[in-house]
Amino acid sequence: MADNILASCLTGAVSQAGADLTNYAKSKVSLSQSMEKNYETLRNEVARLQALRDDYEREVKKHRMKTTTSSYDVWLRCVNKTLDNAKELEDRFEEDRRRSSTYIHVKRRSNYSGKLVKLYEEIQKLVEEGKFLGGILVDKPIDPVLKVNAPEIKGFPSLQRPLEQVLELLRNDKLKGIGICGTLGVGKTTIMQNLNNHDEVAKMFDIVIWANVSSEGSEAKLQEDIARRLKLKMEGVVHPEDVARTISEELNKKKYLLLLDDIMDSVDLEDIGIPDNKNGSKVVLTTEFRHVCSSMADRLIEVHPLSSNEAWKMFQQMVSDVVDLPDIEPVAQLVAKECARLPLLIKTVAGAFKLKDSVPEWRKGLKDLRKWPEIEIPGLTELHSFLKFCYDQLKDDQKRKCFLYGALYPAESKIYTDYLLECWTAEGLVGNTNEKRRFQDAHDDGYETLKYLTNVSLLEKGERMIYVQMNNSIRQVALYISSQDPDCKFLTGMTENSPDCLEENDWQQAKRISMIDKKVRDLPESPNCSMLLSLLLQRNSNLTRIPQSFFENMKKLLVLDLYGTGIESLPLSLAKLTGLKGLYLNNCINLTELPPEIGELHCLEVLDIRGCRISFIPFHIQKLINLRCLRVSYYRSSNPNDCQDMDIDCNVIPLLARLEELMIDVGSYDHWCIEAVEVMRQVATLENLTTLRICFPKSEVLKTFMQRSPSWKDRQQLTSFRFFVGCQNRKRPQILECFKYKINRYLGYCHGNYSDDSTICDLLVETDALELVEHKDIMSLTDFGNVASFNRIRGCLIERCNKMTTITGNNRAEGRDILPNLEQLHLVNLRSLQTIFEGSLSTRSLSKLHTVVVTSCPMLTKAFSLRVIQQLSVLRKLAIQNCANLEVLIEKPDSTGRVSPAFPNLETLILIEMPKLRTICVDKSLAWPSLKALQVYMCPELKSLPFDKDNAAYLKSIEAEQVWWEALHWPQNEVKEQLQSMCNLR
Repeated sequence: MADNILASCLTGAVSQAGADLTNYAKSKVSLSQSMEKNYETLRNEVARLQALRDDYEREVKKHRMKTTTSSYDVWLRCVNKTLDNAKELEDRFEEDRRRSSTYIHVKRRSNYSGKLVKLYEEIQKLVEEGKFLGGILVDKPIDPVLKVNAPEIKGFPSLQRPLEQVLELLRNDKLKGIGICGTLGVGKTTIMQNLNNHDEVAKMFDIVIWANVSSEGSEAKLQEDIARRLKLKMEGVVHPEDVARTISEELNKKKYLLLLDDIMDSVDLEDIGIPDNKNGSKVVLTTEFRHVCSSMADRLIEVHPLSSNEAWKMFQQMVSDVVDLPDIEPVAQLVAKECARLPLLIKTVAGAFKLKDSVPEWRKGLKDLRKWPEIEIPGLTELHSFLKFCYDQLKDDQKRKCFLYGALYPAESKIYTDYLLECWTAEGLVGNTNEKRRFQDAHDDGYETLKYLTNVSLLEKGERMIYVQMNNSIRQVALYISSQDPDCKFLTGMTENSPDCLEENDWQQAKRISMIDKKVRDLPESPNCSMLLSLLLQRNSNLTRIPQSFFENMKKLLVLDLYGTGIESLPLSLAKLTGLKGLYLNNCINLTELPPEIGELHCLEVLDIRGCRISFIPFHIQKLINLRCLRVSYYRSSNPNDCQDMDIDCNVIPLLARLEELMIDVGSYDHWCIEAVEVMRQVATLENLTTLRICFPKSEVLKTFMQRSPSWKDRQQLTSFRFFVGCQNRKRPQILECFKYKINRYLGYCHGNYSDDSTICDLLVETDALELVEHKDIMSLTDFGNVASFNRIRGCLIERCNKMTTITGNNRAEGRDILPNLEQLHLVNLRSLQTIFEGSLSTRSLSKLHTVVVTSCPMLTKAFSLRVIQQLSVLRKLAIQNCANLEVLIEKPDSTGRVSPAFPNLETLILIEMPKLRTICVDKSLAWPSLKALQVYMCPELKSLPFDKDNAAYLKSIEAEQVWWEALHWPQNEVKEQLQSMCNLR
């Protein structure tokens, strides 16, 4: 088949393989024409192969939770290599075509014939092999351990000792169950978290499964959590016995460790599906009740309160900022004694006291702490009394209501900060918005309250403060308090189809109702909810219909959250919610339109319709003149019957004059590129924007917006933006995930060129995080017109900028401050990158850079010199992967001969898939004073490590291949023995 194709495509020189070069010279015009045709044919085949590869890669990117098959990975490597060869051949052919057409060059071009044939055959073969009938994606392998945030317990023997006891029992194959018992707040969960994260545990078991089992839990919920952790396919499996059988079959193959935290009553593990497979698998549980241990565990480990010295040490650490102030320490010691030596109480009470910075405040707080009565809740009395004290210490009634509002959400669930602040604002808990008070002002005040609640440990901070969580014990206290206060009457914690379980009187008296994740299917026709302020129904996908008269008697409703429900439409009674301020319809994937009644919600301030099948900004919302926050998706269906709002009228946007936050998620990018100019022209008329998330198809559209928008011109007003220029917006830009704090000003700049860069430079001055993707021209960041434009940048990801040879290095940048605030640098697929940093750097350049990650930069040959190392004095993490030509990580030794640190603060060094890497550091006398973790994989030429028994004193773990480790050369056997103990070899 391939021969026939070649015969039809290749003529002249190719079809007359027996002709000699003299005959070709005599018919050089014919040869030239034939070669041109063959060359074009090959280019078309190359394009076909590229398109096939790109289609597959787009599919891979859409499924982040899956990974590719091994056969696809091999195929992809072959494709990339063949395409590189084709590009090289193309470059040479084009170069020869530009040169003269003498006999010599005709002769040379005739040599292309064989290469064309061979390359054509390779491409045809790859196209045929690229028909992956079984698909290219498979589920990612299960992580053996999912690490959790665990408080440090070193230095606290009362917590460290039980952990070591559990570890010792885990080594005993004869034992199956281990119980950790102690009073609430004594530190059982902390011990379990440290156990989960322990390196020895990861080596002992094939998989570690963590499950929280609270008083609200059930065997069905526990089964569901375990099945999810095992990534089991449970569609269509409904009976508990069938679920148990599936779990058992999966676990029978593994040596597992099951960690069950906070068990309130005995659980029959066999009914759940936990097999006794006699292979050393274990179950560890925590509980306050000894009878649970006696029925479920072979051994019991009791956890006792801290010693007095430990308790004082822990308390002192938590209030360290104020405890050293004059005369406070004696009072602080008395406060610490009131915490009953329980870690959770110490944490909570210390949180309440650490904001007190005077002796009178501490004395008053101690007096209040001692006189509060106990709350009569069996098993929780002491803890609840202390938490009640902390609640009352809030003093401000609004802060108390804000705290209680958090109990509407399931324990330990993520409560997203912006959303929570919007709910508080809607209910007036942090003040109302009006003509003088902006939505952002209320948001800022709410954030201050939220920060206070996390500081006193009533709410727990999530990553980057993007979300908060409420501990189950604290939530129990909050629910108890709300039950005693008529002004805070809650209805929460109902079971499946919970509306059927509510009495009419419950609906009538409730101020707030939460049925989150309760598998609600039906709602009552017209409940009497005259007092209701917030109704939270999110994530009930089986709820497909809301009765037409459902909202008739909810005239005081302020917050309505239908996120992730299955509703297909909204009822006519929506018009009755004339006081509604927050409406959340995001991810209602069956909702295709908003009814005209939406226009009657004149008080509405927040509307979120992202992820629905509504095309864009519905015409009816033009009446929502008080709208402050609008989040929409730009969606255009190819099926005209699929969406009712296909006609887009951008003139609605200027009518929303009070809008402060606008977020447009683009789903149909090709259509957006056509309509974005007009949309952005209207967006530029909005004068009150403080937050904007949007994408600009071209830099010209961005430039026009920046020139016209009064919000942009007032840099103090537009405090948060996420701009995507030349590309579709991403929900979670990679660089933002790398920070421990929230980044508010982000730019994603794709497919740029020099002509765009002046506009981008104006934007960079205000940007904290940059993702630069597929820039066509620049050879270094300093090629941008103004080096100072990058002074604000804290995080930078550069990907597929294939002309870039270095990050810094330009005559215009010599001696100037380059990236003085940069903390994170990620380099991905830079095909021409030769060295990371180059040129003369000022003392402030890169002075805050703590993380460098380099991936797939095949031309990287020079990583770091000692001069650059001295510049990177705060670098904590360095990861280099798949850089095929890198031979030496750190090149030149110090000419003075003195021992100096190699990256003095480097804690983690990762080296993966570098076949030519032979040396980490030429100067083996360099010190590594902070290095804790080393990972080396697929670096076969690396024959030795630059460590001795003194220069890497803090090294704690080495992850590597067993074969590689055994082949290393060691100048001293004792060094190998010393490092062997910290190895995790595979």
